[in-house]
Amino acid sequence: MFIGNLQQLDDCLLHPLIATVLRDFVATNADVLALPKGKTDLTVPAQFAPAELPKDPLFMIVSMDTSQLVIERRAEFHDTYLDIQLLLSGEEWIGCGPHAVTLDRSDNPHPDLYFMDEPATSYIGLQPGDFVVITPGELHTPLCTLTEPGELRKIVFKVHKALLSPLV
Repeated sequence: MFIGNLQQLDDCLLHPLIATVLRDFVATNADVLALPKGKTDLTVPAQFAPAELPKDPLFMIVSMDTSQLVIERRAEFHDTYLDIQLLLSGEEWIGCGPHAVTLDRSDNPHPDLYFMDEPATSYIGLQPGDFVVITPGELHTPLCTLTEPGELRKIVFKVHKALLSPLV
């Protein structure tokens, strides 16, 4: 897991595609709070496109959610996509760890979404403008609060792992 903030984006040592996605997003979206909820397909920059693009190689999901107490949230992981989770408003805690995931001990209710009943070993507090990069297979528990549930708005950029080879 990598943690950063949009204001220090130039100081982050990110994979060039991840940095490009975040820079392009910031450059083209002056009012991020006005973005409509839902999924939007994004264009893969030519310099990062493999010879054969996988289905749904790059997209973002804008959501408005209510955080839940850490004991109410289940840990999740993805097998195919890297997440760039960007908090736009509110406050969010994201749990991370334990570091071992087991497909045969997980629920798989949606494509590339696996849940496990493993408590997080650490929590990271996010404020608007903060982002986390979560690699495929990395267990994480998003949408958490340590105190009172609250409204938050975020974007999750989904990057197919084929675009990041040989990193994942």
